[in-house]
Amino acid sequence: MNTTAAAIQANVTTDTMRTWCRRGVIAAVKQAGRWIIDTASLAHRIAIGAMCTRKQPSMDLSAATIKTRTRGTGETITRVTGLHHLLADRLTQIEDTGNRAHATTILERAAIIIGDTPDTGWDGEPNARHAGQVRTTYRGEVPQVTVSDVLDLADQIRAQLAA
Repeated sequence: MNTTAAAIQANVTTDTMRTWCRRGVIAAVKQAGRWIIDTASLAHRIAIGAMCTRKQPSMDLSAATIKTRTRGTGETITRVTGLHHLLADRLTQIEDTGNRAHATTILERAAIIIGDTPDTGWDGEPNARHAGQVRTTYRGEVPQVTVSDVLDLADQIRAQLAA
């Protein structure tokens, strides 16, 4: 198994997966400059992590990138990227590793935009809610993740950031 597929399965970044390989956390060998990961060793590591995981009272946004800026009009815009981390449970449902890797790439590039001022230009758009105050660049390219799923996530993030 390669690092991308293993990272998706373990719900970690590919950088973390490479670090695990280098440090011997999981059994892996390097062939032609790429890590080949032992699936049994990865499954064991995932099981150890599951035993140590505690329930979080709120969504863990640490894996996402959140940037906030204020426009000249005074409107505050928050942009959230790294949606593949926040939607990892959906990605793990994709059985084909190639399709899962493709879906991960799409969600890596997608963003959620949260504004504090309504934007009527977004009225009626399928990838926006609340008069454009919550919107996404995601267009629903992955069958297992709908635009509505991403907008639900955006609402959760909006509520958490407001708290």
